[in-house]
Amino acid sequence: MKSGNNHIKTLIAQDRRGFLKSLAALGMGVAVMPAISRRAVAADEVSIYTWSNYNDPKLFPEYVKKHGNPQASFFGDEIEALNKLRSGYVVDLAHPCNDAIMRFRNSNVIQPFDARRLKYVDDMWPELTNLPGTVDEQGQRWFLPFDWGNSSVIYRTDLVDLKEPSWSLIFTDDRYKGRVAMYDSGEPAMEIAALLLGYKNIYALDDDQLKECAKVLRHQRNNARLYWSDQTSAEQGMASGELVAMYGWNDAVQRLKKQGLPVAYMLPKEGMLTWVCGLVLHKSAPHEDLAYDFANAFTSPEAGAYLIGSMGTGHANKKAFDMVPKETLERLGISNPAETMKRTNFIQEIAEERRVKYNQIFDQVKAGG
Repeated sequence: MKSGNNHIKTLIAQDRRGFLKSLAALGMGVAVMPAISRRAVAADEVSIYTWSNYNDPKLFPEYVKKHGNPQASFFGDEIEALNKLRSGYVVDLAHPCNDAIMRFRNSNVIQPFDARRLKYVDDMWPELTNLPGTVDEQGQRWFLPFDWGNSSVIYRTDLVDLKEPSWSLIFTDDRYKGRVAMYDSGEPAMEIAALLLGYKNIYALDDDQLKECAKVLRHQRNNARLYWSDQTSAEQGMASGELVAMYGWNDAVQRLKKQGLPVAYMLPKEGMLTWVCGLVLHKSAPHEDLAYDFANAFTSPEAGAYLIGSMGTGHANKKAFDMVPKETLERLGISNPAETMKRTNFIQEIAEERRVKYNQIFDQVKAGG
């Protein structure tokens, strides 16, 4: 699926988390592929199970300097990764996101980190180091945050008269009917509808709340010009002026601004949606010492500065932001992470039965129901 298709590789690079989860929902998983070779992991090589494009040596320069390149294999989403680990696939480290961490813990495929061997935790954004499920009651750390990114409203400042910073611009503001775009995914759509209704339990909506959210989604359906699965299609609409606002990720803001377009990245009064991914340590990690070397290299400020500049997402290490030009951070909408994190909604795990309902209702609404 991945090899031989540069277009899909480009899409994955733009937002590998959202795009690959969309593929998984369609039953189109990404094969496990070693980044360096298919040979057995050598004694001096750590093995990493990660998202596509995270085998770039500039993301872990300290490790490469000491040990050379690691062995990497790729997954399409956390469900695929967890199933493979459950089946006996052994690596040193994996790279899931925080909303899947309890599934990894409950499946007995990972072990907690030794906090004494983690070099940069004290330099990390505290909002990222204490997410639900990532540290247990005994203070043991099961998840080491690495990268994070936002979902919010991108809008043309020359074409939108913004009354207030709110998700309502692309959901219920009839002034821009036919000129807004939404991501084609049920979970964020339902979560944002819930935020607009003032619900706090956006990751555990009951049936009555879902019915009210469906009304908001119908309003959006009538206003939306398109539901995008390829973010670039919405970006093209923004560039032409066909669209005045869209649901989008940080990297889209950077690309649109590089084109000289007058766009802004909204900090909605209801809060952004923010995902956080990081490392977990396999319960049978064969190269535990090297795993800690890799984890420390991955979370260094130097790695973070490269991640921010090249992939357009935030890094867990606060000091990385001091190494990135201010104009780059402003283009990405992450120039003030502490303030942003005060007003965001960190994505959390949704129980499977609820998740299915979120998506069923979204699909029914799109189909005219």
